[in-house]
Amino acid sequence: MGSRGPPPQLTMSNDPLRVRSYLHLDEPPRRSVIAAAVADPAQVARWQFLPMITRVKVTRKIKRQGNVFIPKEKKRPISYASHRDAALYAFYAAALTRQYEHRLELLGLSDVVTAFRTGDGRCNIHFAREAFEWIDLIRPCVALAYDISGFFDNLDHRILRDRWADILDERSLPADHYALFRSLTRYTWVWQVTLYAMFGISPYAPKASGRTRICSALEFRNKVVRGNHLNRHLLDKGIPQGTPISAVLSNIYMLDFDRMLSEKIKAWGGLYRRYCDDVLCIVPPQHAVEAKAYVEALVASIKLEVQPEKLEECYFGLPGTVTKPALQYLGLTFDGRKVRLRNGGVAKFYSRMRQGVRQAHRARTKAARMKGVPVASVPIKRGKLNRSYLYVGPRNFVTYATRAAGLTQSEAIGKQISRRARAIDEAIGRVSEAD
Repeated sequence: MGSRGPPPQLTMSNDPLRVRSYLHLDEPPRRSVIAAAVADPAQVARWQFLPMITRVKVTRKIKRQGNVFIPKEKKRPISYASHRDAALYAFYAAALTRQYEHRLELLGLSDVVTAFRTGDGRCNIHFAREAFEWIDLIRPCVALAYDISGFFDNLDHRILRDRWADILDERSLPADHYALFRSLTRYTWVWQVTLYAMFGISPYAPKASGRTRICSALEFRNKVVRGNHLNRHLLDKGIPQGTPISAVLSNIYMLDFDRMLSEKIKAWGGLYRRYCDDVLCIVPPQHAVEAKAYVEALVASIKLEVQPEKLEECYFGLPGTVTKPALQYLGLTFDGRKVRLRNGGVAKFYSRMRQGVRQAHRARTKAARMKGVPVASVPIKRGKLNRSYLYVGPRNFVTYATRAAGLTQSEAIGKQISRRARAIDEAIGRVSEAD
């Protein structure tokens, strides 16, 4: 088990008051000005929050059913606070994180919650490996992997307010914290696509021509507000996903849930881990039915829901035996003997590789047309393709797979990506034959 160390040293990447690069309704403030503002609770209590800008993030997944790979899209609204508001959220998030980490340590839950935490050098691969090693340690056992439905969209406001006050050791939220709570539960937003179209901003180059903000306050009132493009969140549940404070608030919301479930699973001789909305319980077989009922009742008690159709229940027999279907957890799978990458992740990698080849082919076609020569006489540039899909490089899938293979000592992972060189050659051959 790893242990959480002290908060990481302040750098440009984790500085709450750093300049953010995205385009919004305001310009980035000077650091000295915003530092003085966010540190004054009285000023924060009177803070005037700007509307958020929301876009839909589409995550494409590939799910295997038998020998067929089925593409699936997951759409999530991601909201961006203005530069001033983001700095304020980040400043308070840093303080709440310190108090939350201290509470976890007091409750003995430092290893239970694995998402949105101060770093200790571990990543999802380490957390998955720990779960798989635990299965080997106590098998026979049953692994129960739950997915909470619409996590951020369904956080109950009253529960969030009470948990927030509790982490501050207060009976109710102080005025400055309440101002933030109100801004996140009664927020306003505008669709990014609407704003960009209204003010002639390219989604591919939003800062073209030296633009530093989307529009002036007067333009916003005249075109957006009076044009009825401003949306208001009026439900008693849900906070925007994407603000600097949303992640730590979601963990604070789940604190009592984590404590109660951890105590129960530990009493049964099992292991409990939670990564954001992914709940994993590993218990001896005789407690599996009781564990399922307890988890589902506990989730309901905090006004959330699990997706029964997404429950993965895997029985692991004696050491050396294979379990089908394998347990999928944090991007890896374990069948009781071998650790592999998820089939969907590997299929997505090869799909993106083929797409990269098609893009390189289009660039070759354009170059041939400009030179007035046959397409076949212009070679496809392999440098970017090799860096992205063949070699270990910064933040690419090959690097992730290589690291996963090393940390889990899995030869099977290496085999899953071993045909990538041949796959690139075959993809290039197909686009060349189409000419």
